Amino acid sequence: MKSVVTTVVTAADAAGRFPSQNDLEAVQGNIQRAAARLEAAEKLANGWEKVTREAGDACFKKYPYLKQQGEAGSTQTKVDKCYRDLGH
Repeated sequence: MKSVVTTVVTAADAAGRFPSQNDLEAVQGNIQRAAARLEAAEKLANGWEKVTREAGDACFKKYPYLKQQGEAGSTQTKVDKCYRDLGH
């Protein structure tokens, strides 16, 4: 995964220039938001089972045909596999 600094420097280099003030401000803003992004990632990691369950429930509610014979949610085993896949 590329860092924001690498991305900015690579883009500027490809354009044949040094990073601009706007580029550097974008990097600074990204770094300042790092703590908030880490907090969000921790909350998602701690609640991934709930998020997965809600996503699966929403899919089955929006697409009720998935519960029909031969579809992805026709048996409990298939439903469990859907939730597993969503978790991944």
